[in-house]
Amino acid sequence: METKSLSSRFFAYVFNVKEWFIFLKRFLALFVIAALSLVLWFFPLSLFVAPFYSITTDTVPTIKEYPSLEGESSTMALRDGLQSLLDQGLVTNFLGVRTWIDNKYYQQVGEIEMFRIGINILENNLARNRGTGGANKYIVQARSDIYSDFSIPIFTSYTTRMKQSISNIDLYLQQLKEDQKKEMMSKRAVFIVNSDNLATALDQLKQQLQTNLMTTTTFTTDDDKFYRIKGNLLAMYYILKGIDYDFKDKMLDKTSYNENFVPIMELLKEAIAQNHLVILESMGHLSKLEKDANLIAQKLSELRDKLRNG
Repeated sequence: METKSLSSRFFAYVFNVKEWFIFLKRFLALFVIAALSLVLWFFPLSLFVAPFYSITTDTVPTIKEYPSLEGESSTMALRDGLQSLLDQGLVTNFLGVRTWIDNKYYQQVGEIEMFRIGINILENNLARNRGTGGANKYIVQARSDIYSDFSIPIFTSYTTRMKQSISNIDLYLQQLKEDQKKEMMSKRAVFIVNSDNLATALDQLKQQLQTNLMTTTTFTTDDDKFYRIKGNLLAMYYILKGIDYDFKDKMLDKTSYNENFVPIMELLKEAIAQNHLVILESMGHLSKLEKDANLIAQKLSELRDKLRNG
């Protein structure tokens, strides 16, 4: 009888129309509040916040040199570039903000694309121990930490992932310092300075730049391409400045430093300095940046070939 009573009460509760009405009413109220909050975020709150995340960069950063440890300057240039993005605040985190003003967003996406290439170069070339045949585990993780599809319309903390990437770069540098006097076969972390590695690195940077240069645009997407290319160039400046400190002697040996490398850095400064209130292809804004970026890609190819062929 007791079992039957419990069963009866259970079915009476489950099929109670009044209880279902109360549940649906509360669910609907929560849904309306969530939808209203989302609408308010997109307009007007995000419209008010957007200008604070819209300032783009038109000056090159100061990159610090670390002469005491081979490879530290190149690695720290990558690390400092990522840290600079965090200090600015990643627009990739704010779906509503980038809906209204997306110039900063596309610049940051361009930077992240190129920084990821820089970490990939470390993983497969500069920081790969050919003696043991393996990539450094922290560099592998650092590269995966900043791999994201920024077009996914969900709320994701890209800041957290980038902080993880920086932490893994720091762990690689710690190993590099600790292992600098060890035999090659015993090293957990290495940095290989040779002309072939540098040539491969330059080729990968060039390919990433050319990928964005080949993108077709319309009137409404000209500015997106402009700032994405500019982001590529800004990150490339970080990477090449670090390379400048670590590979300068190698380039001087190949008579390619003053003749090839220095002009590239000057072209990068000029391209990054391009900034306009509104990007209009009718005024030649995108075409000018594309022309300069294509010239930089050409100069990178020339430097690559000279390092390979001597």
